[in-house]
Amino acid sequence: IKERKVATKNIMHTKDPKTGKTIDLPVPSDKKNAKVLDDDEILKLVEFGELLEDLYGIPQDIEWAIKNKEIFILQSRPITTIKKKEPKEKVATTAILEGLGASPGIAYGQAKLIVDSSELGKVKDGDILVAVMTTPDMVPAMKRAAAIVTDEGGLTCHAAIVSRELGCPAVVGTRKATEILTDGMKITVDGEKGLVFEGKKEIAVPEAAQKEKSVISFPKSKPVTATEVKVNVSIPEATSRAVETQADGVGLLRIEHMILGLPKHPKQYIKEGKADEYVEELVSRIQTVVDAFYPKPVWVRTLDAPTDEFRAMEGGEGEPIEPNPMLGYRGIRRDLMDTEHFELEVRAFKELIKRGYNNMGIMIPLVQHPSELRRAKEFMRNNGLDIDKIDIGIMVEIPAAALIIDQFLAEGLNFVSFGTNDLTQYTLAVDRNNEHVAHLYNELHPAIMKLIEHVIIECNKVGVKTSICGQAGSNPKVAKRLVELGITSISANIDAVETVRDMVARTELQLLLKGAREKKNS
Repeated sequence: IKERKVATKNIMHTKDPKTGKTIDLPVPSDKKNAKVLDDDEILKLVEFGELLEDLYGIPQDIEWAIKNKEIFILQSRPITTIKKKEPKEKVATTAILEGLGASPGIAYGQAKLIVDSSELGKVKDGDILVAVMTTPDMVPAMKRAAAIVTDEGGLTCHAAIVSRELGCPAVVGTRKATEILTDGMKITVDGEKGLVFEGKKEIAVPEAAQKEKSVISFPKSKPVTATEVKVNVSIPEATSRAVETQADGVGLLRIEHMILGLPKHPKQYIKEGKADEYVEELVSRIQTVVDAFYPKPVWVRTLDAPTDEFRAMEGGEGEPIEPNPMLGYRGIRRDLMDTEHFELEVRAFKELIKRGYNNMGIMIPLVQHPSELRRAKEFMRNNGLDIDKIDIGIMVEIPAAALIIDQFLAEGLNFVSFGTNDLTQYTLAVDRNNEHVAHLYNELHPAIMKLIEHVIIECNKVGVKTSICGQAGSNPKVAKRLVELGITSISANIDAVETVRDMVARTELQLLLKGAREKKNS
């Protein structure tokens, strides 16, 4: 044994002696950094691995278990992706930073540390953008970057969301990237594993992949599913990639990322007498997406951005300073208080409908009481928006909304979409952008799934469509469970649409097969 790496373990899976079910528990502090396998066990596993490889004639992916020092081989299947590679000079092997793999892919380039927007010019094509956390005004530089690394953030932070849409590898929540990395340092970023290496880490590229570069490729055939598979979009620049997924529409179009990418705060436009210019900016950006997907549905979410993100914009000095912006002045509560801005959003929606984009739906975020939905609908109607001709829906992000969903349905809705990023953090009391508690952020927590199941059941009773647009919608395991529960559609990140669609198709076929067998046996 030449080298031993012991990872920090935060969660352990164990059997509940009362129920017999597998449960997740925090790892005791004395075991968090303890080694799991002793040398004899490792060498014995190597021996088994060699035996199985000799038996099948190809390297194997082996599942095993150890009980009372006895090793059990549970499963062995061939690994077909390994290709022989020529020996190369010594390259980077040990990661200097570890974080959360927020956007898959591997990139190599020079690190460029960015403190604020005044330094964005430092990032040239192919550089690695390094920051404490990205902000919307950094998007132009993020487009040029080969990869992104941040100190802070989780899988639903700004850097993660935008990187996935741009198809840019990203590692977030490293805690100390801006301390360890220096301008000009050449690094390799592995956005899949969440690792950063100093120097160039060689990656084996299969010969077939190299040949494919010179061959015209055709889109993979898309399975037809009863459950619609849609895509999330945050910035207009990601539209072409989103369309290429062949998604059934857009389940979440975030307009706050579009607004935060403007040169100044919405209030500054109003103050300068340029409200018309601001409305046109909104119309132009939203139209890019609704036009590309027409006639497929595009659900546009009204403004939902925390005050700390708005404060950094020109003219944003008046934003309130809040102890916890995630629980503060955001979502529909902001629009109902700042009706001057809400009116401009409604003007943009009216103009888009006037231009013939009847595929647009409007989604109200962060509702916690039916009166908020009622007031929002009344405001839109009073400002000339014919809400009877378009779909109106809400996001279920607050447990309160899930628990009294019947009262929201009574107000009149066309669809409900689960915002699991917030639903998870509010239900579990886990800050979704805090890397220190990221291991506790679990979208498959029984409480989350119970809330979702309740909403789906109630909506299906009255024929209201249900969807999911949070990060959980990009998890095939979650997708499988949601299809089983009867969800109408699933909206995934651009890079996850194909995987989720395959899982949806497989699950639907399994349900059909199960039903046929039960009918035959009854």
